[in-house]
Amino acid sequence: YVLPVLAVGLLIAVNSSGGDAKTELKKLEGTWGMVSGEAKGEKLPESTIKSAKLTIVGDKHTVKVGEDTIIGTHKLDPTKKPKAIDAMDTEGPFKGKTTFGIYKVEKGVFTVCFAPPGKDRPKEFTTKSGTGELLHVWKLKKE
Repeated sequence: YVLPVLAVGLLIAVNSSGGDAKTELKKLEGTWGMVSGEAKGEKLPESTIKSAKLTIVGDKHTVKVGEDTIIGTHKLDPTKKPKAIDAMDTEGPFKGKTTFGIYKVEKGVFTVCFAPPGKDRPKEFTTKSGTGELLHVWKLKKE
């Protein structure tokens, strides 16, 4: 009797965590404008921030910054502290690579911090010189 109960418990746990990720994905859907950004401990230029646009539909993202376009998919794990995001780019400078990050969504603001490909997930929402980490703060645009 113990084994079937364990199996059902595992299925419920998997479905509920999957549900959380689905709920989180829904929160991220839409078009976002960058309000601030940092790379390697330096603030991004105002022109970069103003031109940056992020569009999320389901688990797919498109980032446009000036002439550059980055396209890819992402996977969320809202059970981690801080919440985890893995991004796999199909177009752009990190094409074919996975970057590990952390994120939070509060009051229409999406904050994300990524390590460069091949590096460990950041532990906090900050960047330092020499790390290659990126910190972006996005605000949901009203359609």
